[in-house]
Amino acid sequence: MQIIKGYLDGLRPIPRMTVSEWSDQFRYLSSVAAAESGLWKTSKTPYLKEIMDALSAYSTYQKVVSKKGAQLGFTEAGNNWIGYIIDAAPGPTLMVQPTDDMVKRNSKMRIDTMIEATPRLRQKIAPARNRDSNNTINSKGFPGGILVMAGANSAAGLRSMPARNLFLDEVDSYPQDLDGEGSPIDLAIARTRTYGRKKIYIVSTPTVQGHSVIDAEFESTDQRHFFVPCPHCGCYQTLKFERLRWQKGKPETVAYSCEHCEEAIPHRYKAKMLANGRWIATKPENANPDTVGFFISSLYSPFAGYTWSHIAADYEDAIGDTPKMKTFVNTVLGECWKEEGEAPPYKNLYNRREEYQPNTPNKDVAFITAGVDVQKDRLELELVGWCEGKRAYSIDYRVLMGDTAKLPVWDELAKVVGERWVREDGAEMPLRMMAVDTGYNTSYAYDFCRRFDATRVVPVKGSDSLNLHISAPRQIDTSRSGRKIGGTRVWMVGSSMIKSEIYGCLRLEKQEDGTPPPGYCHFPQYDENYFKGLTCETLQFRVVKGFRKYEWVKPDHARNEPLDCRVYARAAAAVVGMDRFTQRDWQDMYSSYVTVTKTTEVNKKRRSSYWD
Repeated sequence: MQIIKGYLDGLRPIPRMTVSEWSDQFRYLSSVAAAESGLWKTSKTPYLKEIMDALSAYSTYQKVVSKKGAQLGFTEAGNNWIGYIIDAAPGPTLMVQPTDDMVKRNSKMRIDTMIEATPRLRQKIAPARNRDSNNTINSKGFPGGILVMAGANSAAGLRSMPARNLFLDEVDSYPQDLDGEGSPIDLAIARTRTYGRKKIYIVSTPTVQGHSVIDAEFESTDQRHFFVPCPHCGCYQTLKFERLRWQKGKPETVAYSCEHCEEAIPHRYKAKMLANGRWIATKPENANPDTVGFFISSLYSPFAGYTWSHIAADYEDAIGDTPKMKTFVNTVLGECWKEEGEAPPYKNLYNRREEYQPNTPNKDVAFITAGVDVQKDRLELELVGWCEGKRAYSIDYRVLMGDTAKLPVWDELAKVVGERWVREDGAEMPLRMMAVDTGYNTSYAYDFCRRFDATRVVPVKGSDSLNLHISAPRQIDTSRSGRKIGGTRVWMVGSSMIKSEIYGCLRLEKQEDGTPPPGYCHFPQYDENYFKGLTCETLQFRVVKGFRKYEWVKPDHARNEPLDCRVYARAAAAVVGMDRFTQRDWQDMYSSYVTVTKTTEVNKKRRSSYWD
C-alpha cells in the first residue's frame, strides 16, 4: 500500500503554493530548536518571504543566493523549503553542511524536531524506530523523494545521488578542494545536471575577501538589498551600520539616523519598517532569469535577543581586537573582511623589542604552546605564552639541528615537552600544547606525536583553503617504504587565515598610556633574522575560474620558518580552546599553577647558535 500511495502522490500535480504560504499554514516550530514555538509566521521576518518564494516549485529561478549576517532566521527559512519539498513538491534533495558533525547536529536538532512538530511531515516520514523505516541521521525517505544530508568534507557523500533540489548551507566554511577532487560545491552542483527544472539554494555568512564563495556568487547576481521606509519622512533606504548613533560606552542609547531627514529612529520602529520593506535590485544589469541574489545584514534582525543596542555593544567590545572585529564584520554586517596583505616592516617590530628575559613568562601569561616546523636538517620551534585578550608573549625561539629522518633530534624535541617554566610571579608552568608540522618527513613527525597523549602534542597540516583556525582531526593511515605503520589523527590548520590574523596583530600599537591592546604581540631581544622571517610573506591574488583567489607568497630564498612556527603555536592555542574561553576560563587557567620559590635549571634559555 505504501508503494501505491507513493506512486499516486508522484502523479498528483504540485499545488500552486509558495514556500511562505506552505510555512504559514503548516510549519510548526519546536520549543527544542526555536526560541518561540508554534505555527510559523512569515510576518515576523518579512524579508524572508521573497527568498522562500523564489525557492517555490513554480518560480522560474533555478539558483537562489543569500549572503547574510547572523540572527536573521535563514536556517529556519531553509528548513521551511525542506518541509515544503517533503509535503508539496517531492523529489530527490541533497542538503550539504560544512562537516559531517554539523550534519548530525542539524539532523537531530533541526530536521527531526521540524518533522516531529509538523503534523503534515509526520504523516510523510515514518518514525526512525520502525524496522522498515527509511529515516536515518543522514537520510529521510518520503513519498516521491528522499532527503540526503552530507558533509562538504566527504567526497563520497557528494557523489552518492542525483538531486533535483540542492541546499548548500554556510558555503564559506567548505574546504576549497576536497580530497584532490575539486570544490565540494562543484561536486554537489554536478548532482543536479540531469534535471531541467531544479533548485539550488546557496546561503552563507561571508568570510575573507578573495576567499569568500558566497561573495563571489552574490557578485554575479542582480544584488538585491532590502529597503525600508523611514517612519518620519517615508523615504526608503537600506540599513547601514555607520548610521547607528549612540553615546560612547552607552549602547542602550542607540538610535538609527535616517539618511534623508537625519531624524533619530528608535529601535521600536524596526518592526513597522520591516513590514513595509521591499527587495530592490541594485545591479539590474546583471539580471538573469535563472539566478537571483539577496544581501541583508543583522541590523535587520527582528529578534529581541539581538537589537541595535546589542550590535552597538558588540562593536565597542571588538574595537582594538582584530579577531573580534573580523567576526563582527562577517556575522553582523554580513560583509567580507578585507585583509591587509602586508606585515609591518620588520624593523618596526625589531625596534620595539622589550627588555624581558626569554624563558621567563610574564605574570600575565595563562598558558604556553609550542609550534614546530620540520625541515630536512633541523626542527625550529617557538614557545608562545598566551594572555587574556589573546595577547602573545614570545617566550623563546629555538633551532634543534639534526637529520629529521633520524631519532636524536626528535629526542631533543621530546625534552621540550617535559620542560617547565617559572613565571615572573613564581608560578611554575608546563607546556600546555605542542603542534608539530607534518608536511615534511611525515612518518617521523607522526611517530614523535604518538609518543605523547593528544592532550599534550598534536600533529598538524596546513591548509590554505580552510576558513577556520583548526578543523576536527582526521584519521590518516601512515606508511613508510610502502609499509603501513599505523594510523594518526591529524588536525588541519587554516594557515592562510591564521597568517592574516597574525599580521593584523603585528600591526597593533600600544595605546598612548603604554597599554597593549588585545591581540598585541610581545617580543624579547631577538635578532633581525627572526623578524625578517616573521614578516616575509605577502598576500597576492590570482584569477581562478573567473574569481580572485588570494594566497600568501614568500620571496624566493626567504626563510619563513618563524612565521610558520607562530602559525602552529596559534593553532595549538585553538586546540586548547582559547577562542572559546570565557573570563572565568582565563581566571581558572591563571590560578591552576603551583608557586615555587626557587628557579630550577629547566627554565634557563637553551640557545641555539643557528641564528647567529
